[in-house]
Amino acid sequence: MRFDVKKLLCLVFLVVAAASAAFAAAQNGDGGPDAAVAGWWSGRLYGSAVLARMDQDGQLLSGVVTVTGMGGRKDVYHVAGAVFGSKIYVLHGAGHVFEGQMADGGSLQGVLTTAGGKQIELQAEHVPAPADAVAHPVPARPRNPTAPPAAPGGGQG
Repeated sequence: MRFDVKKLLCLVFLVVAAASAAFAAAQNGDGGPDAAVAGWWSGRLYGSAVLARMDQDGQLLSGVVTVTGMGGRKDVYHVAGAVFGSKIYVLHGAGHVFEGQMADGGSLQGVLTTAGGKQIELQAEHVPAPADAVAHPVPARPRNPTAPPAAPGGGQG
């Protein structure tokens, strides 16, 4: 049996981050309902357009983030994370971490810490699905056999 150490470390990091976030949320009194993060988000990063499609299953998040540079080059990042009340934590396998929270008006604000340690403030707005929505698929996850069948269209806006 062969283990992928990098994937294992990413999983351990996600579990530790989620546990830390839950503890911090409890300490800060943020015990309200979990934010609704599913759907499409749009923002800007150093002149590049950022479009994220997020899927939410309770507190668990998964998604695809597409960064389109000024020259048209597209970089795609598959991410996973968790939501605790209004606080959101999203991780990329290369070590990038987004920590944010839902702000008034439904926007998402936070800080992206790159694998190299650089911190970048980000803000994103919930937006309708773009015309080329099929070009931004969310990674497939195994379906919970005890869950009811999904509604057509996935219930995302």
